Amino acid sequence: MRLACCLLLLFSVTVTAAPLDASWRYAEVFSENGPETLDYLLGLGAYQKIHSRWRLANSEVIRGELTRVTWQVQEGFTAEEGYQWFLEQLPEGAELLFECRGRACGSSAQWANRGFEQRILYGHDDRQRYSVWRVDYEGSTWTLVLYGVDRANRRHFIHLDRLRHLEQE
Repeated sequence: MRLACCLLLLFSVTVTAAPLDASWRYAEVFSENGPETLDYLLGLGAYQKIHSRWRLANSEVIRGELTRVTWQVQEGFTAEEGYQWFLEQLPEGAELLFECRGRACGSSAQWANRGFEQRILYGHDDRQRYSVWRVDYEGSTWTLVLYGVDRANRRHFIHLDRLRHLEQE
Protein backbone atom coordinates (compact mmCIF):
# COMPACT_ATOMS: atom_id res chain seq x y z
CA MET A 1 0.00 0.00 0.00
CA ARG A 2 2.80 2.39 0.93
CA LEU A 3 4.56 1.65 -2.39
CA ALA A 4 1.37 2.34 -4.33
CA CYS A 5 0.98 5.74 -2.61
CA CYS A 6 4.61 6.65 -3.38
CA LEU A 7 4.20 5.67 -7.04
CA LEU A 8 0.98 7.65 -7.27
CA LEU A 9 2.75 10.74 -5.93
CA LEU A 10 5.72 10.20 -8.23
CA PHE A 11 3.63 9.94 -11.39
CA SER A 12 0.92 12.47 -10.54
CA VAL A 13 0.45 15.40 -12.91
CA THR A 14 1.59 18.76 -11.63
CA VAL A 15 -1.29 21.23 -11.60
CA THR A 16 -0.24 24.83 -12.13
CA ALA A 17 -2.17 27.46 -10.24
CA ALA A 18 -3.72 30.03 -12.56
CA PRO A 19 -4.52 33.71 -12.13
CA LEU A 20 -8.22 34.68 -12.11
CA ASP A 21 -9.12 31.13 -11.18
CA ALA A 22 -12.28 32.20 -9.36
CA SER A 23 -15.90 32.78 -10.26
CA TRP A 24 -17.99 35.82 -9.51
CA ARG A 25 -20.82 34.69 -7.24
CA TYR A 26 -23.44 36.41 -9.41
CA ALA A 27 -22.57 34.43 -12.53
CA GLU A 28 -22.76 30.79 -13.52
CA VAL A 29 -20.36 28.94 -15.80
CA PHE A 30 -21.96 28.73 -19.24
CA SER A 31 -19.07 26.88 -20.88
CA GLU A 32 -15.52 25.91 -20.06
CA ASN A 33 -12.81 24.24 -22.15
CA GLY A 34 -9.14 23.49 -22.00
CA PRO A 35 -6.41 23.36 -21.31
CA GLU A 36 -5.36 23.09 -24.95
CA THR A 37 -1.88 23.81 -26.33
CA LEU A 38 -1.96 26.02 -29.40
CA ASP A 39 -0.73 29.12 -31.20
CA TYR A 40 -3.10 31.77 -29.88
CA LEU A 41 -3.96 34.86 -31.93
CA LEU A 42 -4.03 37.66 -29.36
CA GLY A 43 -6.11 40.67 -30.33
CA LEU A 44 -4.36 43.91 -29.42
CA GLY A 45 -6.69 46.10 -31.45
CA ALA A 46 -10.27 46.23 -32.69
CA TYR A 47 -11.73 44.05 -35.43
CA GLN A 48 -11.92 46.09 -38.63
CA LYS A 49 -13.25 45.33 -42.09
CA ILE A 50 -10.42 45.85 -44.58
CA HIS A 51 -11.01 45.05 -48.27
CA SER A 52 -14.17 43.09 -47.40
CA ARG A 53 -12.33 40.92 -44.82
CA TRP A 54 -12.43 41.15 -41.04
CA ARG A 55 -9.01 41.60 -39.43
CA LEU A 56 -7.59 42.67 -36.12
CA ALA A 57 -6.04 46.14 -36.18
CA ASN A 58 -3.09 44.75 -34.19
CA SER A 59 -2.28 41.26 -32.96
CA GLU A 60 0.44 38.83 -31.97
CA VAL A 61 0.67 35.05 -31.86
CA ILE A 62 1.59 33.37 -28.57
CA ARG A 63 2.32 29.67 -28.08
CA GLY A 64 0.64 28.54 -24.91
CA GLU A 65 -1.83 26.47 -22.97
CA LEU A 66 -5.32 27.96 -23.28
CA THR A 67 -8.26 27.63 -20.91
CA ARG A 68 -11.54 29.37 -21.77
CA VAL A 69 -14.45 30.14 -19.46
CA THR A 70 -17.70 31.91 -20.28
CA TRP A 71 -20.08 32.95 -17.50
CA GLN A 72 -23.71 34.00 -17.77
CA VAL A 73 -24.48 36.80 -15.35
CA GLN A 74 -27.48 36.32 -13.07
CA GLU A 75 -30.58 38.43 -13.62
CA GLY A 76 -30.36 41.76 -11.84
CA PHE A 77 -26.64 42.22 -12.58
CA THR A 78 -24.76 43.42 -15.65
CA ALA A 79 -21.71 42.24 -17.55
CA GLU A 80 -20.00 45.50 -16.54
CA GLU A 81 -20.39 44.67 -12.83
CA GLY A 82 -18.87 41.22 -13.36
CA TYR A 83 -16.13 42.63 -15.56
CA GLN A 84 -15.18 45.10 -12.82
CA TRP A 85 -15.14 42.31 -10.24
CA PHE A 86 -12.68 40.30 -12.35
CA LEU A 87 -10.46 43.35 -12.83
CA GLU A 88 -10.30 43.70 -9.05
CA GLN A 89 -9.09 40.07 -8.81
CA LEU A 90 -6.09 40.61 -11.10
CA PRO A 91 -2.80 39.78 -9.39
CA GLU A 92 -0.60 42.64 -8.29
CA GLY A 93 1.72 43.78 -11.06
CA ALA A 94 -0.64 42.85 -13.93
CA GLU A 95 0.31 44.86 -17.01
CA LEU A 96 -2.43 46.22 -19.27
CA LEU A 97 -1.54 45.57 -22.94
CA PHE A 98 -4.75 46.72 -24.61
CA GLU A 99 -8.22 47.87 -23.65
CA CYS A 100 -11.30 49.05 -25.51
CA ARG A 101 -14.92 49.76 -24.76
CA GLY A 102 -18.06 49.93 -26.89
CA ARG A 103 -17.74 50.54 -30.61
CA ALA A 104 -14.00 51.22 -30.22
CA CYS A 105 -13.65 47.40 -29.93
CA GLY A 106 -15.14 46.88 -33.37
CA SER A 107 -17.78 44.27 -34.12
CA SER A 108 -19.01 42.18 -31.20
CA ALA A 109 -20.01 39.49 -33.72
CA GLN A 110 -16.35 39.17 -34.75
CA TRP A 111 -15.13 38.90 -31.16
CA ALA A 112 -17.80 36.26 -30.47
CA ASN A 113 -17.22 34.14 -33.57
CA ARG A 114 -13.60 34.70 -34.59
CA GLY A 115 -11.96 35.80 -31.36
CA PHE A 116 -13.59 33.49 -28.83
CA GLU A 117 -15.45 30.92 -30.97
CA GLN A 118 -18.45 31.42 -28.71
CA ARG A 119 -21.42 32.84 -30.64
CA ILE A 120 -23.38 33.44 -27.43
CA LEU A 121 -21.05 36.41 -26.85
CA TYR A 122 -22.53 38.33 -29.77
CA GLY A 123 -24.22 41.41 -28.32
CA HIS A 124 -24.53 45.16 -28.60
CA ASP A 125 -21.40 46.72 -30.12
CA ASP A 126 -21.80 49.68 -27.79
CA ARG A 127 -22.21 47.43 -24.70
CA GLN A 128 -18.98 45.43 -24.88
CA ARG A 129 -15.65 45.73 -23.10
CA TYR A 130 -12.34 44.00 -23.80
CA SER A 131 -8.93 44.03 -22.13
CA VAL A 132 -5.65 42.12 -22.37
CA TRP A 133 -3.31 41.69 -19.41
CA ARG A 134 0.16 40.17 -19.02
CA VAL A 135 0.85 38.63 -15.62
CA ASP A 136 3.81 36.85 -14.03
CA TYR A 137 2.15 34.41 -11.65
CA GLU A 138 3.75 31.63 -9.63
CA GLY A 139 6.72 31.23 -11.97
CA SER A 140 4.81 31.39 -15.27
CA THR A 141 3.95 34.17 -17.70
CA TRP A 142 0.25 34.43 -18.47
CA THR A 143 -1.88 36.45 -20.86
CA LEU A 144 -5.41 37.11 -19.65
CA VAL A 145 -8.11 38.27 -22.05
CA LEU A 146 -11.30 39.52 -20.42
CA TYR A 147 -14.47 40.32 -22.39
CA GLY A 148 -17.92 41.40 -21.23
CA VAL A 149 -21.02 41.98 -23.33
CA ASP A 150 -24.74 42.69 -22.93
CA ARG A 151 -27.02 40.95 -25.42
CA ALA A 152 -30.23 42.31 -26.92
CA ASN A 153 -32.25 39.68 -25.02
CA ARG A 154 -31.04 41.21 -21.71
CA ARG A 155 -28.66 38.37 -21.01
CA HIS A 156 -25.15 39.33 -19.95
CA PHE A 157 -21.94 37.38 -20.39
CA ILE A 158 -18.33 37.52 -19.25
CA HIS A 159 -15.59 35.59 -21.01
CA LEU A 160 -12.01 34.86 -19.96
CA ASP A 161 -9.20 33.41 -22.05
CA ARG A 162 -6.35 32.37 -19.77
CA LEU A 163 -3.14 31.55 -21.68
CA ARG A 164 -0.05 30.19 -19.93
CA HIS A 165 2.96 30.89 -22.13
CA LEU A 166 5.10 27.96 -23.20
CA GLU A 167 8.79 28.37 -23.90
CA GLN A 168 9.62 28.59 -27.60
CA GLU A 169 11.34 25.49 -28.92
